[in-house]
Amino acid sequence: MNRKLELSKPLYKQNLLYVDDLRNPPNKLRQEYNIIICRNYEEAIYELDKRRCRIIDLDHDLGEEKTGYDICKYIIENNIEITKIYIHTSNPVGRFNMYQLLHRYCKCDIIPY
Repeated sequence: MNRKLELSKPLYKQNLLYVDDLRNPPNKLRQEYNIIICRNYEEAIYELDKRRCRIIDLDHDLGEEKTGYDICKYIIENNIEITKIYIHTSNPVGRFNMYQLLHRYCKCDIIPY
């Protein structure tokens, strides 16, 4: 029996922390990553401390006082190592502020969409 190992597919999926109070992750992300969904600031901080996810997909407006910007500040203040941050939000000012903060203080890929 000849079985060829498919080299194009990773052996495991990386964890992606998806933070949004309303939306679910797009199917493309679900296919590429093991998704951990958080609906608010507290859940996101808990998961960041527990799992140390290296890839995050952030919304700005989380339906409460704390926002995605606060999560960005937490990442920077606590030196959490992140390799990639996706920013998905309908709030253009929030997107800009999160991008500027991360661009200045975080050494990671920042992908607004």
